[in-house]
Amino acid sequence: LLYELLVGRTPFDAEELHRLGYDEICRVIRENDPPTPSKRLSTLGEAITTVSQHRQAQPAALRRQLRGDPDWIVMKALEKDRNRRYETANDFAADVQRYLNNEPVEARHPSAAYTFGKFARRNRTILTTVALVASALLMGTVVSVVLAARESAARRRSEDLRYVSDMTRAEQAR
Repeated sequence: LLYELLVGRTPFDAEELHRLGYDEICRVIRENDPPTPSKRLSTLGEAITTVSQHRQAQPAALRRQLRGDPDWIVMKALEKDRNRRYETANDFAADVQRYLNNEPVEARHPSAAYTFGKFARRNRTILTTVALVASALLMGTVVSVVLAARESAARRRSEDLRYVSDMTRAEQAR
């Protein structure tokens, strides 16, 4: 149902299934993996315009919205191996809720980048503030180092000029 709600079509092409016999339909459903919702949208041709209008989105934007977590959630729900599907409807609903809350979903294999990306989406304001403070500190440090280097160079030049001046006076005194 979620697949059909997202794409506006069933996972397998209904017209193609109607041309097949009952045994062949069973074999296709049992053995063939359906395309992900985002890929299925790409194969709709002109029908994607109607689907995207119902979703109030541009076709390309709709494909981008379905890519990633929605694809993972739907494909886990449609998994052929029952041990890899959601165990209960509550597990399925919880994963959909995690997606809606920008939290990592169970359907996807977690990686550090994926988990951080979800954290960043949930905490944009905090991360933006931390980034601004860190960049201000970095810029302050760079400016301090540059000014210290200039001051040190100026002090060396001053000492060199004082040395030359002292040497000139010493020679004039002789």
